[in-house]
Amino acid sequence: MVDYQAIMSLVFKGLTYEEISDSVGCSRRDVSAVKKTVTTAGISAERFATMTAADIEQLFPDGRKTVSQDYADPHFVSVVEEMKHNRYFTLQQGWVKYLGSTSEQKKYSYSQYCALFSRFAAVTDVVATLQHEPGKAMFVDWVGPTLPVVDTVTGEVSKAYFFVASLPYSGLVFCQAFSTMKQEAWNQALVNALAFIGGVPQLIVPDNARTATHKRTRADNELVVTKSYRQLAEHYQTAIVPARSNKPRDKAHVERMVQAVESRVIGYLASQT
Repeated sequence: MVDYQAIMSLVFKGLTYEEISDSVGCSRRDVSAVKKTVTTAGISAERFATMTAADIEQLFPDGRKTVSQDYADPHFVSVVEEMKHNRYFTLQQGWVKYLGSTSEQKKYSYSQYCALFSRFAAVTDVVATLQHEPGKAMFVDWVGPTLPVVDTVTGEVSKAYFFVASLPYSGLVFCQAFSTMKQEAWNQALVNALAFIGGVPQLIVPDNARTATHKRTRADNELVVTKSYRQLAEHYQTAIVPARSNKPRDKAHVERMVQAVESRVIGYLASQT
């Protein structure tokens, strides 16, 4: 579902096609359609500031938008404010409150609720706001360098791939080596990391590893969380919010923890057999 309001906001901020596509997770065609509509309708930045969500939806008639109107608004702005002031408030609690609202409209399932929050977080920089609060986010990624592992019996040499997870507030780092970087290893790594930290954060932030996200088509810029990884997140009742490509601020912590593993683990073992 294309977030036309977010695209329009970035268009009026003067961002390029590529910057808008990376930020919102839309295609260049969507950005072009928004710019054309803005020009044709003569919409100024001042007028846009006074437009409601309903006004914007009328500009971009879309069957998917019509369907979304049947559902009650999750009011994620309020959810984020609650997270800021109550460190024990979780997305699960937010969803339960959402289900209990007096709205007669249909309500999103928990998985849909988390998926929509992930999109909201990516557009509004929620990760940047929450990443240094206790228990809010855990960053995960594969480390680039590998190490050769020698079988002492056969002499066969294989590679060790390092998964790393970290809590940005405490700086706690979990690292484990795997023989592959396939989906099964990635999922198992997350399970082990959560067992290691002894809890579940509200957000898990992968750095766009292929085992975490993918594109529906090669030409599509929107990143979609892989099915099995999404199911794993639903099991733990947490949300996956991938770091945006070409957004250094989102990845700053990821890069620091990877460098720590490279220097403190791989650096020490590289000269050994």
